[in-house]
Amino acid sequence: GLKNNTKYNYEEINLNCGCPSPRVSGRGCFGAVLMKTPDTVAEITQSMLLALQSQGYSTPVTVKCRIGVDKFDSYEHLHSFISTVSSRGGVVHFIIHARKAHLKGLNPAQNRSVPPLNYDVVYQLIADFPDLDFSLNGGIKSLDEVKHHLN
Repeated sequence: GLKNNTKYNYEEINLNCGCPSPRVSGRGCFGAVLMKTPDTVAEITQSMLLALQSQGYSTPVTVKCRIGVDKFDSYEHLHSFISTVSSRGGVVHFIIHARKAHLKGLNPAQNRSVPPLNYDVVYQLIADFPDLDFSLNGGIKSLDEVKHHLN
């Protein structure tokens, strides 16, 4: 993605820390499993930003994540994840899928529907981190629902 930025001049580059697929999270340190290691995510995003800057780009790096993964599902862990990745990794925009990811026991389709949605967690992040940008993801299927969440 970073090398292609030269060719395509992307508006942003996203690190997906929310994918629960075993083909992604089950093959090393990719996808939702990254939520367990906020320091690693901060190192990755900082390296991405530095690489972009060295090429003369100011392209922002964003992170998509869940509200939790496996046993790492407390608000304190999520808060620490956001704090670490923003302060040490330079990320100012997070896309939050308002469901927990289960890396074992649910397939990717079930991970998009079985864990309950908890929009209040995202609203709390918005209140706790007023200098960061958050996009809400998960379960929104109509324009009326979009309008509801924007209010």
